[in-house]
Amino acid sequence: MEHANAALMQKTATSYSDRYCIVGAGASGLAVAKNFVARGIAFDCLEREQDIGGLWNFHSPSGIVYETTISSTGFDDLPMLDEDYPEYPSHERVLGYFRDVVEKFGIAPHIEFGKSVTRIAPRDGMWEVAVAGESAPRLYRGVVIASGHHDVPRMPDYPGTFSGEIMHARTYKSPKQLRDRRVLVVGCGNSAADIVSDAVHGGSEVFLSLRRGYWFVPKFILGFPTGDVISYVEMVPMPRIMRRWLFQGTLWLVQGPPSRYRMPAPDYSIDQAHPTMTDQIPRFVAHGQLALKPEIARYEGERVVFKDGTSAAVDTVVFATGYQPLIRFLDESIAYDAAGRPRFELNAFHPEHKGLFAAGLAQANGSMWRLADYQGQLIADLIVAENRAPERAQALREAIAARHAANIRRSFVASDRHRLEVNYYDYRRLLKRLMRRFSDVRRMNLSPAPRSAPTVSEAAE
Repeated sequence: MEHANAALMQKTATSYSDRYCIVGAGASGLAVAKNFVARGIAFDCLEREQDIGGLWNFHSPSGIVYETTISSTGFDDLPMLDEDYPEYPSHERVLGYFRDVVEKFGIAPHIEFGKSVTRIAPRDGMWEVAVAGESAPRLYRGVVIASGHHDVPRMPDYPGTFSGEIMHARTYKSPKQLRDRRVLVVGCGNSAADIVSDAVHGGSEVFLSLRRGYWFVPKFILGFPTGDVISYVEMVPMPRIMRRWLFQGTLWLVQGPPSRYRMPAPDYSIDQAHPTMTDQIPRFVAHGQLALKPEIARYEGERVVFKDGTSAAVDTVVFATGYQPLIRFLDESIAYDAAGRPRFELNAFHPEHKGLFAAGLAQANGSMWRLADYQGQLIADLIVAENRAPERAQALREAIAARHAANIRRSFVASDRHRLEVNYYDYRRLLKRLMRRFSDVRRMNLSPAPRSAPTVSEAAE
């Protein structure tokens, strides 16, 4: 009898068959949500925390920003043009901007806080979404995974024992954590550059461990934000290799080759990896405020020994080494291929499971917010077309598959950090071309009936 009751409970599910589920109310989730509202697509947005913002919410357990984190972007339909917004606003201003997005686009009624998704699985043409604390799973028409990929830190392991403190950038919050200490930062992405800057300005003795040379891009060129300058250049039709030469030549003209700062030169082109947005690292090295080291070989008590045989006495090691691209509530065989790349076509559309989408499942050398917005627009196009013009929906899916096949093997640095890498400008151009090609679909909307209360139904196995 107990087994029969357990089987019955497993079959019982709460039906939300009139709507879609968006997982996450961070930047990507809000980007999709505002497009769903605009197109009349019924949905719930499930957020595990008690507030919006995701990784940009300093006070949330999901937040990975630190006191000195800044940004420089906004959605196309709600630009950061107010005089109160500097060129690079702080994380507090960014969170305030997200609150404006929620209010302007009427997203708040759709968000459910404290809803941690534990499992997502296909079931009879629907999607079963299990939520922590709920006795029965929910059945949705489809799911958009917008929960990000900055949750599980990637922590390298080295032999030996270290007597000091080891931490990941995930838990770094304030320059106070590093003040007047001997600090080794491992990695050289944007977070690493910020942490190095905080440590140097906090009076610490700072070392930076690099496995390769990096491109360091200043935040301003001729007084203009670098992203704006690049965007203007990207509007000029020219082959990608010419853009590469132009960007690299301009960078060398503005700040010179890395060798002038006694730094290793990159062994890859500037568009083959995520550049580090800072001009401070080369200056710190040139000023003797930052000591460069190769990769760690082992620990020996308070000393860290490097692969070139040198060593340094260190109090704190900070691994700014990125995150494992895991979607813990989705079967890994559905999410990724054997090489760890997303199985989603164009990082957003699953080729086998038609009701499964992703937003923000990419790493770009530009604003992921805007890319998630474009993804959300195209996802909404497809959902509306499937309801209003199925033949156009099929044509859109075929176009997505063809574009994906043509772009899937773009060359990036062969590292775990770049498994999700896309070139922001090429990817944005691709999505916009698809949207223009299916502009007739963009003029269609759904007019969902008033949201009905969920019902408990028997889902056949």
